[in-house]
Amino acid sequence: MIWMKVAGITLVVVIIVCFEWIRLDIGRVRERVVLASIAGLSWISALMAVLIPEMPGPIKWIEWLYRPLSGLLS
Repeated sequence: MIWMKVAGITLVVVIIVCFEWIRLDIGRVRERVVLASIAGLSWISALMAVLIPEMPGPIKWIEWLYRPLSGLLS
């Protein structure tokens, strides 16, 4: 059942990238690289959310990242 979710997420990401790729001109290499990298990162984060549901969310990551700065500011 999990693999159906993975296949669905992959299909949605591929469809979005295909539609956006067609709209970009051939000369816009940077935009295509950004599109591919954002789609790849989104795909990875969606798969991690499905495959590892007990993983802490992005808010916990931000709290962990900025916790040392909170001591300096107060």
